[in-house]
Amino acid sequence: MINKPVYQVWANTLRFGVVTEEKIEKNWKYFRIKWVMDEAYRQAIKSMLDLRGEEYDPNHEWHRRDHLVFYDPRELRLKIKLTDEISA
Repeated sequence: MINKPVYQVWANTLRFGVVTEEKIEKNWKYFRIKWVMDEAYRQAIKSMLDLRGEEYDPNHEWHRRDHLVFYDPRELRLKIKLTDEISA
């Protein structure tokens, strides 16, 4: 699954990225993702940690398989294009 594109909806924010690593832990598959254009998420996490007085935990960089959606970018672009045509 390395280099496969994924997306995730987090607090009404759509995050896109690619898988960089994978592991299995307690029968669950986890992935580390390289997110793109992810400033809103990073700012929200930083604010939350500042409010709580906590340090960042790098284990949060691992995402369980059922929290991610693997997708085909070409298929997604086609769906967006078709949606634009229908709504025009």
